[in-house]
Amino acid sequence: MSRFPIVLAAFLLLSPSAAGADIYRWVDESGTAHFTDDVSNIPAPYRGKAKTIIKEAPPETSPAPRPEPAFQPPAPHNTPASQEDAELEAARERDALASEVEQMKAKINAKETLVKTVDDRRNLALNPLRARVVDPADLDLYEKYKAELPQDRERLQELENRLQSFR
Repeated sequence: MSRFPIVLAAFLLLSPSAAGADIYRWVDESGTAHFTDDVSNIPAPYRGKAKTIIKEAPPETSPAPRPEPAFQPPAPHNTPASQEDAELEAARERDALASEVEQMKAKINAKETLVKTVDDRRNLALNPLRARVVDPADLDLYEKYKAELPQDRERLQELENRLQSFR
């Protein structure tokens, strides 16, 4: 049996959950691991055995803006309390951004792993007898991920640049 499922599972268990779509994994009777981002693509006999390996982060909701009162006393600017609040808020933003960067890295790594696995299975040099056939659902996911990876890498670069500006 290949080490791919074990390595992927270990990586995903040790990394924070990824942002984006849920990704499910199941193993068929021949021992082939399959991945999908749509539960309806999982064959009925395997739905109970499918595991969510990347769980979508809940959407962030921003609180509704409060109406401003008619009279607002001037806010003190360099008081210790407001300075501490600003520092605390900046630390929270930095931590949230760092978490998002880690989630994006995990998402990209999972997609790259699936793409590499399918490439290896289709590669004549690595698999001269073509003993392992790639499942059509995995091929669909492969095409989808190949198309998404450039945007994901771009988004990761943007997040890392924003994180650098905090430091």
